[in-house]
Amino acid sequence: MPDEPINDAEDYGVVIVPAEVSPGASYWRVVRVHHLTPEENQGRHHVFLDALDEEGRREYGARILATWDGGSQELIIEKPESEPGANMPMFKWQVVAVEALGMPSDRVENLRTDHPDEAPGNTLFHHSFLVVFQRAVAQDSGATGESVIHGRAPDGAGHTLILRSETVERTTTVGEDERYRFEGLPAGQYRIEDQDDGRVIGPIEVDGENSVEVDFPPRQPTAPLTHYLLFGPPDHPTTQVHLSLLAEYVVENRYAYGFSVADAAKAPRATLVGDHPDEVRMTLEAAGVQVTKLPADPSALVAAIHS
Repeated sequence: MPDEPINDAEDYGVVIVPAEVSPGASYWRVVRVHHLTPEENQGRHHVFLDALDEEGRREYGARILATWDGGSQELIIEKPESEPGANMPMFKWQVVAVEALGMPSDRVENLRTDHPDEAPGNTLFHHSFLVVFQRAVAQDSGATGESVIHGRAPDGAGHTLILRSETVERTTTVGEDERYRFEGLPAGQYRIEDQDDGRVIGPIEVDGENSVEVDFPPRQPTAPLTHYLLFGPPDHPTTQVHLSLLAEYVVENRYAYGFSVADAAKAPRATLVGDHPDEVRMTLEAAGVQVTKLPADPSALVAAIHS
């Protein structure tokens, strides 16, 4: 999780007001605010909402309060995994703020639809936003530690790795021996991304004193594929959960994996991870690919790969 939330809606006047919370206390942290592109929005005028637990899994039953001048609405995170957990339409001139309930929460303000046209999908009064909350523990900004995360990045020599937690963001370069190492880490949960090829590992939990060895899954081979695991969009929170849960499974079986239907169509076998439109299966089967599917629900996914 980055030190600062990802907010690509700042140019639309959207702001995040941090929660007032003491170190060590749990709270709802805004991790993403996204203004939907015309292609994503398709003419809608909604606030889409999601809430995640500390490991990035959807927090079903979480409550979000939307407020505006003269009104309010409480929304429940309850939609299927294939779409954001809740949504609410916005009306002309309405200015909406959202925050999660049940404990202190960051607050997102100035969500509105009176923005200029952005053809072909976004027009005046037809703009939408996605807001994602994640349950977190407030950290002392001065926290220090001695934990180490190290391991191997196969075929990653010279690649840039970026390590992130709620309070830490660091980079390192993979050595010629394909080894990497991050030292002096405070207690917390971390994810590491290979910025050259998109591989991600984590969450990795350390206690501020221990040493943890974690290897990256192998890179997607350039040789002819035999089996391809097709994940959902790489920027979707659910996809990050699926990648984390299947990391060991991918390494053990040396599967190719990624997010491209075109690449999956080159393999004789493909496994769909999570929810995909029916068109994806039809496209793969039309290319002669034998298609199987793993469930989107995290607990069912884990059960399926160990059955």
